[in-house]
Amino acid sequence: MTRTRFFVWALVASSAAALAAGAMAAGNPVAARQAELKGVGAGMKDASSVLGTFDAAKAKASMEAVAAHAKKAKGLFPAGSGTDPKTEADPKIWQNKADFDKRLTELSTLAAAASKATTADTFKPAFQKVGATCKGCHDVYRMKKKA
Repeated sequence: MTRTRFFVWALVASSAAALAAGAMAAGNPVAARQAELKGVGAGMKDASSVLGTFDAAKAKASMEAVAAHAKKAKGLFPAGSGTDPKTEADPKIWQNKADFDKRLTELSTLAAAASKATTADTFKPAFQKVGATCKGCHDVYRMKKKA
């Protein structure tokens, strides 16, 4: 069961990466960054599943995926791409790009550090830091969904 879930997650992550590459090739940074950030979300969801029964290999793979997707996403917010009607990116991103880029770098760095955890006791707080970084960025730089 665990192995199957890992392979399903790996398929989702590779599909997101392929979609992102295709979107960038088509000149659509919004679709590309959405695919990368969905990869971050999938990695976080997968990593959260090891909090109960720790699986070091799964935690490592999940956090490495989060780090890689966050790193790729950083370059997918070019000037002018915030006007696409499908974006959930807040215009504040381009008003304070340095802070936004710093947050994505921090996300990637923290996820890479969490991937090195070898026990549940070291993974849980590292995972929580990654989650807090995601939430902090969403609170500031993601537009609220309309009801």
